Amino acid sequence: MQKDNEKVAWRLLETLYEVGRADIHATPSLLAAWLDVPETRVQELLTGLDTQGLVDGARCRLSMQGLVLAVSMHGAQKLSRQSAAA
Repeated sequence: MQKDNEKVAWRLLETLYEVGRADIHATPSLLAAWLDVPETRVQELLTGLDTQGLVDGARCRLSMQGLVLAVSMHGAQKLSRQSAAA
């Protein structure tokens, strides 16, 4: 179960990054819909990520540390896709 929470937490960071890039106001209900998980789970994950300093849970935004992590994850995924296509 821990591994599943970790996967969803990574997806939540990525989603917050994408929502921010699209200039969309993130809410727990929006994030829950995008991630296809219950809103209560998003709230729990936001609290945990806030404790780690990766998000501002009350505002549903990445912290600077979370932004750096999300950008690096996004770049790694792009490289991975490009390598697979080559």
